Amino acid sequence: MEWLKQLRSTSMKKSIPGLLLFVIAAAALLFFSKCYGVFGMLSPKTFSELTPETLNGAFVDDDVPVIYDYYLEEVKTKNGRTVGTVSRQYIIDLDDELYYMGLYAHDGAMKDANEMMQACEKALNGELDPAELPVYHVRGMIRAMTEEDLGYYREYTDGLDMDEYFLPYYLEVEYINGLPIVLSWILLGVAVLLLGLGIWPVIKALTGGFQKQVRAKLSESGSLEAEAERAERFYESAPETCGVRMDRNYVFFQNGAESILLRPWDVAWAYQSTTQHRTNGIPTGKTYAAILRTMDGKQYTLGMKEAEVQTLLETMASTLPGVVLGYDKELERLYKENRNAFRQRWEEKLPELGQTRGFSGGGSL
Repeated sequence: MEWLKQLRSTSMKKSIPGLLLFVIAAAALLFFSKCYGVFGMLSPKTFSELTPETLNGAFVDDDVPVIYDYYLEEVKTKNGRTVGTVSRQYIIDLDDELYYMGLYAHDGAMKDANEMMQACEKALNGELDPAELPVYHVRGMIRAMTEEDLGYYREYTDGLDMDEYFLPYYLEVEYINGLPIVLSWILLGVAVLLLGLGIWPVIKALTGGFQKQVRAKLSESGSLEAEAERAERFYESAPETCGVRMDRNYVFFQNGAESILLRPWDVAWAYQSTTQHRTNGIPTGKTYAAILRTMDGKQYTLGMKEAEVQTLLETMASTLPGVVLGYDKELERLYKENRNAFRQRWEEKLPELGQTRGFSGGGSL
């Protein structure tokens, strides 16, 4: 069945542009959101495992031993008045008070951070036993401070003459690469979905899934192999009109990557569809398509130029005499309520095709 292999190759070629589009979209999403940083959660680090050289990009899941103070606070204002705090950036120990770094806590994480900071202040003032300090557990990715944040950080540490020990990084609590962890997982899921949407049609094309309808139609007449040979001869000999091949035995076209094979009497009705496109109410152009409606209630939309639609309909008028051509609301109603009327028309026209029987294994007219 060499013909079916040829159709499979055609489907593969038609699937490649979609694959490229989805791969580019997924790659752009990964590149701009950097949501792939969630993979760091699979091997989290503790502060003791890190050095100044390995901080940037590390995902930390550990307890914060000390919070000294905050050096930057972002507030929300309304009518010139402060109505709330959005985030704070604190100074914390990295390891045994040799190195220091920042801790970036957004609204949801500030309450625990503030309580820890206040407890540490009491411990430093001798008002609280260090053994009674609360446990403050955090997780998030360490990243380099932005230029603006670093300016406030350095302004706070000016005069200490210890810049080499105050490292220009902060751990952003419950964030990865500037995005909430939950959102990062969602975006990663979307990227994987986009890849899947691109790869699935290629897999389907490789396995012949886009020829399922063709095989089913061929099987209606008995031997799949014998009917495939007959259909192949049709495919090679029938002229193609605007992407559609037709004769008294078959109608064939590609609906995207999907191969469609019909018997002439499967096609009940065909007409032109015109879509007017507008931008802000201003007409920007029209697109056209040939609509094929079949006896089993399916609809196929074949996009093409207006002149091509008319050429196709004219060819159908001479090659498929039983097909009703042109659109009106009464035909729409009749198609929905009484497709037997379309079957009756084909029954009357079958002799013109040299046919003496009905649906050739697919039922009677």
